[in-house]
Amino acid sequence: MAHRAITSSASVVLCLLAFVFHLEPTVAVAADVLTQHNDSARTGVNPDEKLLNRAGVRSATFGRLWTLYADGQVVAQPLYVSGLAVDTAGNPNAPRVQGTFNAVIVATMHNTVYAYEADNAKPGPQGRTVPLWATWLGPPRRGDNDIDMFATNDPEWGILSTPVISDDRKTVYVVAWHDDGAQGIRYKLHALDLASGAEAKPAAVILGSSTDASRPCSTAGVFNPCKQKQRAALLLAGGVLYIGLGGDGSRGLLVAFDAASLTQKAIWQVTPNGVDGGIWQSGQAPAVDADGDIYLMTANGTFDADTNGRNYGDSFVRLRLEGANLVVKDYFTPCNQKILQGADLDLGSAGPVLIAGTPPWLVGGGKEGVLYVVSTTDMGKYARPPATGACTNPNVAQQVTAFPPVIHDGITHYGNIHGSPVFWKGPGANFIYAWGENNPLKGYQFSNGRLQDAPKQSAFQPPLGMPGGMLSLTANGSTPGSAILWAVAPLDGDANKQRGVHGIVLALNPEDVSQTLWTSEQVSGRDRLGLFAKFTPPTVAGGKLFVATYGDNEPLRFYGGNNRPTQFPNYGIAVYGAIAPPPPPQIVNQDREDVTVVRASTGPLTLDTGTCKAAGGGSLDCTDALSNATGRPSLYSVILPVGQDVAGCALLRVTAAAKSAGLQNAAGVGFWSSQATGGNLAADDSGRFVAKAQLATVGAGTLKDGAAATLLEFVGVVNCTTGSGADVARLFKPYMQFEGAADGRIYRNWDLASNYRISPAVTGFDRSGDVLR
Repeated sequence: MAHRAITSSASVVLCLLAFVFHLEPTVAVAADVLTQHNDSARTGVNPDEKLLNRAGVRSATFGRLWTLYADGQVVAQPLYVSGLAVDTAGNPNAPRVQGTFNAVIVATMHNTVYAYEADNAKPGPQGRTVPLWATWLGPPRRGDNDIDMFATNDPEWGILSTPVISDDRKTVYVVAWHDDGAQGIRYKLHALDLASGAEAKPAAVILGSSTDASRPCSTAGVFNPCKQKQRAALLLAGGVLYIGLGGDGSRGLLVAFDAASLTQKAIWQVTPNGVDGGIWQSGQAPAVDADGDIYLMTANGTFDADTNGRNYGDSFVRLRLEGANLVVKDYFTPCNQKILQGADLDLGSAGPVLIAGTPPWLVGGGKEGVLYVVSTTDMGKYARPPATGACTNPNVAQQVTAFPPVIHDGITHYGNIHGSPVFWKGPGANFIYAWGENNPLKGYQFSNGRLQDAPKQSAFQPPLGMPGGMLSLTANGSTPGSAILWAVAPLDGDANKQRGVHGIVLALNPEDVSQTLWTSEQVSGRDRLGLFAKFTPPTVAGGKLFVATYGDNEPLRFYGGNNRPTQFPNYGIAVYGAIAPPPPPQIVNQDREDVTVVRASTGPLTLDTGTCKAAGGGSLDCTDALSNATGRPSLYSVILPVGQDVAGCALLRVTAAAKSAGLQNAAGVGFWSSQATGGNLAADDSGRFVAKAQLATVGAGTLKDGAAATLLEFVGVVNCTTGSGADVARLFKPYMQFEGAADGRIYRNWDLASNYRISPAVTGFDRSGDVLR
């Protein structure tokens, strides 16, 4: 575990100073990811991913490529810009870089924004990857127990929300939390030139600082710049930036800024004469429709809109910017809102996904684990619960308990949903995916405004605790086999209360999420993710997968109160993509006395071909079935035609003597094996290698030269009756295999004798007198 000091603006770019680029690399066309969860409907889908498909995402061909350096935790989702023209001549704080690149934009809790080349690691000094440009925006707010009781985001809070990039791909807008010393703690809205990283215009202070008399560090009032978290991703729509802020004892807010001038246009309070009602959505941005109406979900707070009040805690809300005002146009509030508020079961722990259609639909859910389907043309408002009986929300299209609570140690743990569901318009059906806590991922077919029954679910389920899984999906249009559902989830802890929780990345078949294509734990030494970044979905574009992390590694433990960590991991973004399969090892064949056949015999065969595996081409692979039936490994791959009557076959048993001293260092014993018919040798080699752990030891002996030997037994199926009546023989010969040589080669030491033969005419032999004492 490495100690790291908090860097200044100078040290952030130190690694750049020796590097000047004038490059024009070949840039592949790829879909851009300019906003959180891919689009302003928050579907989470990149429908134009042409390089990744289900056949290519497996451990042999897909894995971790490199790590992009970051100077702090990465909580914001990385963004992706294809074919970005970079020229840092206009940025005096950056070395000269010029060229066109596929670029990934990374923002950190240290208030640094990086533009990295997406297709090359560009290693630099001190193990840091070299960015195209890096801009430090100023000192972040220090972490403390007033905003982070479990210290999961220590030591600092800077850029928490996902930035947004303008449609013309010229500007990236970022909100950063600043500690500006005498000027106080405050939020600033920054507009950075995407080509150079320079500030395109002076940053704007959002709603004042802690030094303003009307904006002190207290829990009263509209806005507390010291405590309210700006976690919800930014929305840019119609030239207006929408910035959501949490409650944390104050009132939740949505603030609108003009994107061209960075001047405030409007502000909406979730609970103007109530309490709380934060807009946080686990980092999800508000959604927007074609008419410019804004959709979001609020957290625990006062609700009285059904009685002409102005408070919208625990609600889906539709807003429209009208002049200098954000006006509520419609809403839906669950009938059990008071229960949700009292039990800290925020509806707004997740954000909505907007689904185009007639009518358009919203799908979202919160900490109760319930998914709601809401019509945008009639959201349903609020239906008071009956005095007795169930509270069923008849005013919405549907509600489904997707993630039921579980009882652990006598405590009820709800299936909290964080982030947004993913909506995919598949080639044969539409799907909704979500992953709540303490449950596997669920994949629902979606039609006629309803989640269909009997969802598919993932094989992997995270450990008990927050926050469930974060999702993205890629597809190459409707090309069969191209769609992949990507997920990031905790691997070994509760990411809400513990530091040091590791993560796992999964690739699933979105047409049946029970099918796992690949995980970062299959080849963990190469692909392991590192520390899980809660609430942050992966970004997938241009054949690469970019996954935010909280660092490489640190001990799993609880903190609380004034007990804070003092050492921190090395931060970064994990990058995954296609890997070249390793070259096949060079095999060196040698004649040695390490292993030889002692005897072979045939006898009755008992084999249930119903336990064999389909092998294609009208065949069955009975290799494992035979081994399971006999308790001995097969010396070759046993492939039988479908429907073959094995009653006409015999069981082959082969005993081999392996030098015990050699076997201690060997990887195992293998065989060459083939068939010969009418004297003609078959072209195939169906022999197989058996690892040392799977060998069947049946005794011990001493070879003629006095060396101790271990007797091993192998099996096969031979002498099956053929229609032609031809003499079908099984030929075989063993070798002992040694791996791990310094030169990388594999050594096979072969039996000195000639090939052995079993046929209907030769049903057995015994060489023990020739090879054993």
